[in-house]
Amino acid sequence: MLRIIAGRAKGRMLEAPPDQKVRPTSGRVREALFSMLVSRLDTFAALRVLDPFAGSGALGLEAWSRGAAQVDFIEADPKVWRLLQANIQRLGASPHCTAHKGRSPGHLRNLHPPYHLVFLDPPYREDLLTLTLESLDHTRLLAPDAWILAEFASQLAPSIPKAFSVDVQRDYANTSVALLRLNHPT
Repeated sequence: MLRIIAGRAKGRMLEAPPDQKVRPTSGRVREALFSMLVSRLDTFAALRVLDPFAGSGALGLEAWSRGAAQVDFIEADPKVWRLLQANIQRLGASPHCTAHKGRSPGHLRNLHPPYHLVFLDPPYREDLLTLTLESLDHTRLLAPDAWILAEFASQLAPSIPKAFSVDVQRDYANTSVALLRLNHPT
């Protein structure tokens, strides 16, 4: 079980998938991620959030709990998608949270921009982070002031496309987290 850290659903529990295919972000790392975001965002209110490798939905639901207006989740595994749906229902977040069944980055073209915050936590063993960043840039899903929070295995640092710059990167044991911004053309 995972716990929501702050906001309207603080302390509420989320179910995590029982198998090892999904690797939920630990509470310690989620706290650090949201600390980085809180120091850069005035508020989560009115933000549109995208979580394209949703798993349990812990990251997107934490953003919703803190006031995000809309969160779109994408999950490819049907069992995990059902668990995600159950977590959204458990928190009463369904009017503001939508779980799409599909595979990222391909499913991104079916979404409605703009997104102000994106959580990228793809499976570590697949090289999807760079591919998804490129897709986000080409599909024009991001608001001009969007933040992208990317999580990856420390030993498998991804290639960051030139359209993005790294604001900050932190390492937590075997996990690294980078906060990215879309570069504006000059």
